[in-house]
Amino acid sequence: MMAWFSRKKRRLKAKLSWKSKKKDSSPSGNWQPEDDSDEGKIVFFGGSNYTFDLDDLLAASAEILGRSASGSTYKVAVDDTATVVVKRLEEVVVGRREFEQTMEIVGRIKHENVAELKAYYFSKNDKLAVYSYYSKGNLFEMLHGENRVLLDWESRLRIVIGAARGLAVIHEADYRKLVHGNIKSSNIFIDSQGKGCICDLGLTSITRSRPQASIRSSGYHAPEVTDTRKCTQFSDVYSFGVVLLELLTGKSPASPLLSGEDNMDLGSWIRSVVSKEWTGEVFDVELMKQISIEEEMVEMLRIGLACVELKPQDRPHAAEVVKMVQDVRTIA
Repeated sequence: MMAWFSRKKRRLKAKLSWKSKKKDSSPSGNWQPEDDSDEGKIVFFGGSNYTFDLDDLLAASAEILGRSASGSTYKVAVDDTATVVVKRLEEVVVGRREFEQTMEIVGRIKHENVAELKAYYFSKNDKLAVYSYYSKGNLFEMLHGENRVLLDWESRLRIVIGAARGLAVIHEADYRKLVHGNIKSSNIFIDSQGKGCICDLGLTSITRSRPQASIRSSGYHAPEVTDTRKCTQFSDVYSFGVVLLELLTGKSPASPLLSGEDNMDLGSWIRSVVSKEWTGEVFDVELMKQISIEEEMVEMLRIGLACVELKPQDRPHAAEVVKMVQDVRTIA
């Protein structure tokens, strides 16, 4: 059930002043939106059991977590009763109606492997999306961050299976028309049970698309997306396959991989190595320290390569990917 509440903005400009613990890259150093005469509303999903409203949210202390093409992301603690992630969306290219329709589609998705959209806010000058907060952080940080975590094979399997389930649920939504459009390891968060959860759903379709060069250099997008910048469910599967290969190799897709004199994407590099019967060379050295998992890793590698096939029609559907990764091993 969805409950929504319109909250009158009382001098909104004065309240939107989160001072981050990390330096914000915005010119003012904190969040100071323009005064907005267009009265907005905050819309909550999941019932009326929230103990905070818009004024509480905007007055709360916040820590900036980062910036992306879609906007700035904050960790917000509201009166010690809740911790949420708030995205202040930038480059929104749709009007109020389409924005609200997209948010309502996302807000109806309730699944343990999809980050919950708790609320959204729309006004002329500011658009917010409020999500669940995951204290364990995201997969990219675990694999490549300054405080990287040594993930064993069982942990990686839990993350893969959870994220695959989340993607399949997303693809079933909106009469099987919903597309994420930006699957990558930094958009897969880890829940308290160590399972992968997909976040940032719904943002690709309402914000300005990134330049072609940026899409190509990310390493996650399917070849057809770099040409047309149009995402599909099959391009989501490609991106998920890149994440799967990233988990297996420990390599970031954004880093150029050398093979002879040519720079290669992650999938092409793996195919090149495997063709020379050096399959063991592609796996993360941390995984190679474990025993009795080689067959499982090789099978997962096969699934990842199937997901990154160059032709969209040759890739499996997300529901098929779930079955394949679950069949690698059953994790309790």
